[in-house]
Amino acid sequence: MSDWITVREFPPQQDLSELAQFIRRSGLPLRITEERNCQRLATPDPRLNELLQPLLDRWSAGEIDLSQIQVTAQHSETGSDTGQAPGAPGETGGDYQATVAALPSWPLDRTPVSLILILLCFVGWFLASDSFARQLIILPDRGADFSLATSSLAWHFANGEYWRLWTPAILHFSLPHALFNALGIWIVGRPLEVRAGSGVFIVAVLVSAAVANLAQYWWSPGTIFGGMSGVVYALVGCVFVLQRRHPEWLEVPRGIVAVAVGWLLVCATGLVTLLVGVGVANAAHMGGFACGVALAAVYCLAGGDRHFTNDDGAA
Repeated sequence: MSDWITVREFPPQQDLSELAQFIRRSGLPLRITEERNCQRLATPDPRLNELLQPLLDRWSAGEIDLSQIQVTAQHSETGSDTGQAPGAPGETGGDYQATVAALPSWPLDRTPVSLILILLCFVGWFLASDSFARQLIILPDRGADFSLATSSLAWHFANGEYWRLWTPAILHFSLPHALFNALGIWIVGRPLEVRAGSGVFIVAVLVSAAVANLAQYWWSPGTIFGGMSGVVYALVGCVFVLQRRHPEWLEVPRGIVAVAVGWLLVCATGLVTLLVGVGVANAAHMGGFACGVALAAVYCLAGGDRHFTNDDGAA
């Protein structure tokens, strides 16, 4: 094995069964050998060595499952057309390419804030039918001449009820609404939390929730509203900015942003309310999205977006 290059060494007691299955499934020229004080993964091809390093880093960090990874060989004009990767030094082959076949799966303890938000979606749906919900909403302002100084929001603040800036985001008036927002947090929120860290993530959530709720109240002060859609749209806004800074960061599928923005525009036309008969907090959606874009821009200017490069790994 003198011509084989060491890709990674692992402790002798580490379970490498998942890695062995990946090698068998991919058919790549890789070997795991047991030596005195380690288990050694080796390859004869230096190009494969370079490709595997970041994948192994993320696998060791628990960010991805190797069953979600597909590695293929792209052959050059002088290479064979069999689609098989070269198996020994000197054989003709092309460049290797890695593709993630599914969304990364992180351990639940890496995304505690996202999990709490998901739980709150369903708690808020349960509370929406209870009289306690009155303590969470911003009471509607029925005055014909709306003035912020004499509004119901000003009255809340005068009584020290500052929590109402955030608690409308908890309430959900239907189970589908709670489910969709929980799904949005799972798909968009968890990748952001893993990369940026829970501290930065919770600040973004708190700021965007307040901005979205204030935007909706200002736009329609006489309407009771609730839901975490404003926060979800803020996270979509963050992804929108971050994927333009780092196009290679695809832990949130690109289509998610397009679908979310498309849905926002459709709802803004009033078509959904006309067809379904359910009010939509359009101002909260737009305010949340704008807030997310602004927060992500500041985050990038501060250098935080370095956590979203593929060679950095999760924060």
